[in-house]
Amino acid sequence: MQGYPALDTAMWSGAPRTGGHAMRLILGGVFDRYPNARVILGHMGEFLPFQLSRLDSRFEVLDFKHPLEKLPSEYFRTNIAITTTGVFSHAALIAAIPEVGVDNVMFSIDYPFESTEQAVQLIRTAPLAPADQARVAHVNAERILRLNQ
Repeated sequence: MQGYPALDTAMWSGAPRTGGHAMRLILGGVFDRYPNARVILGHMGEFLPFQLSRLDSRFEVLDFKHPLEKLPSEYFRTNIAITTTGVFSHAALIAAIPEVGVDNVMFSIDYPFESTEQAVQLIRTAPLAPADQARVAHVNAERILRLNQ
């Protein structure tokens, strides 16, 4: 990043740092010890949903300190949810859903960094079935955050 200070901002470095912390939780066995724990990652999962097959293939051949009960990708369907925060791309949304499951994707905004109007437009115009659009827009957040209890 030396010589490119803008990269050491929310433009770039936040995602790999946050994604790295999430991977430490997985590889450290936190979700095996606490199977009901849940983490929510912003920014469409901080790149991780798009690397799950790679994470699994490397996990199977590299020597890790802690054995896991599941492959790294499987924790994304049970312990990790992602949000749309600041990512205004239908392609990214449609690609993330099969990787993590539609029940693990939640709408969010990225105020004050990004436009709230653009975030809302992303969901309103998303090429999703109405039931899936409702899940992402509010149903998943209500369930995961226990908002209706």
